[in-house]
Amino acid sequence: MFTARSQRRLVAVVIACLGAFPAAPSVVGAADAFTQRGYYITLMRMPVMGLPEWKQSVDCFAEDDINTLILWTAGGFRSKKFPITWKYNADHANIQHDFVRDLIDYAHTKHIRVLLGFTPFGYDGTNQYPLEHPELKAKKPDGTSVDPFGIHSIGWNLCPARPESQRFMREYVEEMYFDFYPNVDGLLIESSDYAICHCPECGPHFYDHEFDFVRAISDEVWQKKPDATILVFPHYFTGARVPGLDATAAKRPFDPRWGLSFAPHSAPFDEELIQRAKVTVAWSDATALHTPHEVAAAARTARDHHATGFIPSLEAFSYIPTQPEAGEPRVVGKRHAPCGFDATAEGKMPYNLLPERVQRFAYRCFSQDPDLSDADFKHRVAKQFFASEQAEQLAADLLDLQRIWSTDSDWYWPSPLLDPALFIERAQRVSWPKEKLADYDRQLASLRRIASHDAHSNSALAKDVSALANLVVQRWDKSSTTPSHVAAPLEATQ
Repeated sequence: MFTARSQRRLVAVVIACLGAFPAAPSVVGAADAFTQRGYYITLMRMPVMGLPEWKQSVDCFAEDDINTLILWTAGGFRSKKFPITWKYNADHANIQHDFVRDLIDYAHTKHIRVLLGFTPFGYDGTNQYPLEHPELKAKKPDGTSVDPFGIHSIGWNLCPARPESQRFMREYVEEMYFDFYPNVDGLLIESSDYAICHCPECGPHFYDHEFDFVRAISDEVWQKKPDATILVFPHYFTGARVPGLDATAAKRPFDPRWGLSFAPHSAPFDEELIQRAKVTVAWSDATALHTPHEVAAAARTARDHHATGFIPSLEAFSYIPTQPEAGEPRVVGKRHAPCGFDATAEGKMPYNLLPERVQRFAYRCFSQDPDLSDADFKHRVAKQFFASEQAEQLAADLLDLQRIWSTDSDWYWPSPLLDPALFIERAQRVSWPKEKLADYDRQLASLRRIASHDAHSNSALAKDVSALANLVVQRWDKSSTTPSHVAAPLEATQ
């Protein structure tokens, strides 16, 4: 995606124009709604970014007035004790050069606290350990091993009832926290959202076994750094059903030194538990996958549930998939393109690209004032991005461009409209209905209008909005089809 030399020149112009904008001041007149403000980022799934790009990212985040950065790091550091945990990720820049300690120090100069993320007994890095110790694989209810699963790191959950699993997990996190990155401010301990162990030893007590590790590593961290922030999921304290899994949460004593992390798909808000915690953080996919409207809704939900923090995802994958993702075989062997841009060129540091910049600004506004109206937000976009008599219309065009960029986006790609070849293959394979294809026709028409209208603006940034819109239009013109005609060949065979 976006790899031609002419396209790279175009995006370079966009980035240059964006860089010309000074960091905007805090939103005037709005009381901060959240004590903890920041982003959740999966560093281990962004292998092409080195220290210079990560420092630039932190500069962007500082513009957004964040004070907390969650860096999911397991699988993304060069463990000496357990090299199997990073071999799948050997080309990752931090595996090659180990710069995260320097990055943490740099974030501190911007008054940003950093937490390292990992999943106990599952997900990145950890799920590679069964390659050497298959006897530790978690079990299904029928007694067979769980299926391999993951994002980039494809492997198996561990059974937490096994002493060797507990030993590995503890030593792996100790190495990450104490040996590699002792300057970090704490941990996010994120329970698995896709599988648990159903062996006889775990049975209904899976989360009790997981809690044993959480309790032990937390005590060890607090012994050496009493002010460390440790965010955990509510699955150890509520005794409630866990969404998406055939499991019930444990009912263990809650230590008020823990902070709580809530996510709508796997860890819903628990009002009684929230009242007992000093720090309660809400996660959302709105900033990464959707539009400012959804960012506002997520901020209001967090505020209405009395969360002290709002830390949504701003993930931008840049690894090379080895298997189909989200049911899409076409992605195998092709490096992910953050925001639709080449991850080795203009998309290498994606957070200053126009679609991402809009979402960052939305987070900044709504994290400070969740009740900000859509009209007021649009006015602030006009003021932030444009200095023109046409600012309100240009702001509407920019927001429309961002909306189209995110339509039907997934963790693995922006809107399929940006890539006609992907669009055609996916629409025919999934049999998208005519109404959906017609809606994409309307979006393409909107891009044509934006390309034509903004090209004549006196604003340099508006011209770049026009150029990005025109880039997609030209792709469809070269494909000699339109979204609504994509399904015709498939229908002709029926």
